[in-house]
Amino acid sequence: MPMKSADDFIKLYSNNLAPILRDLEPERKALLLLFWTGIALLAASAPGFMLLLRSGQPVYLLAAAPFVIVAVYPFYRFKQKKLAYADVFKNCVIRELAALIDPHFNYFPHRHIDEEDYRESELFRHRIDRYRGGDLVEGALGATHFFFSELIHEEQHESTDAKGRRQTRWEIVFKGLFFIADFNKHFHGKTYVVPDARGSFLGLGQLFEKWSFGRGDIVELENPEFDALFTVYGTDQVEARYILSSSMMDSLVHFRSKADTPVHLSFINSKVCVALPVNKNLFEPKIFSSGVQSACLRDYFRYLALVAGIVDDLNLNLRIWGKV
Repeated sequence: MPMKSADDFIKLYSNNLAPILRDLEPERKALLLLFWTGIALLAASAPGFMLLLRSGQPVYLLAAAPFVIVAVYPFYRFKQKKLAYADVFKNCVIRELAALIDPHFNYFPHRHIDEEDYRESELFRHRIDRYRGGDLVEGALGATHFFFSELIHEEQHESTDAKGRRQTRWEIVFKGLFFIADFNKHFHGKTYVVPDARGSFLGLGQLFEKWSFGRGDIVELENPEFDALFTVYGTDQVEARYILSSSMMDSLVHFRSKADTPVHLSFINSKVCVALPVNKNLFEPKIFSSGVQSACLRDYFRYLALVAGIVDDLNLNLRIWGKV
């Protein structure tokens, strides 16, 4: 079925979401009060600490410490109440946005794509030291079952500085929306479609393209527009070309333009996996600005519709293959 339009979003916002957000405003303002109370108490401790640093007299610590101790409580309550506020927001607002796209979608705010499914995609082969996410959406459009969620995959790096001190750094390998759908074909090989690297610094991308990191060989395709955006690796050249038909390549070019972000895909074990990097926290309530504003909700709806729309954009309901 087609995705709902911007006009449908405006109607939903006016009729359903705006009243909910207005009801949540007192809770949001109470959160802000707790936060700024904590900040004010910390600020009140600052003169005592400055005098302590200048004079070295411990008496000034006695003047500053009580403000810091008392500030712990409003920050603790802020953290607790923020989680509860986000819970209500997701269940009342994000659930409505998902239902606008399709009322049969299932939305699970505290679940995400399993790590095993993520690993199986083989899109990001870095070590997984920290893995989390949320906002799982599961559903079917036509004959195609799919699910997607927000994910963050991080890798830990340890190093030692010149003084022998151990340092830990966390590298974000992937942060964004991850989508998995049935492709209705048992693949004999593995096909990977990744952002093109040939325009990278000093042409080093071309060198890296030759190192397929176990992904098979580069698959040469005759579509200049597609080739400018993507590089394809495959363990089965014939199957890769069969999957990436002229219409599929045109669809991916169009989808890349619509997504306005690098797109990573893999075709493995009868599934298509799509990773869309997004450098922001999606589907979270705004605390420091009015919750009644529709701009961020419009953005959330765009991402939900974009990812759910992959089924139509890539013509996954066109059952031209059987599972053989």
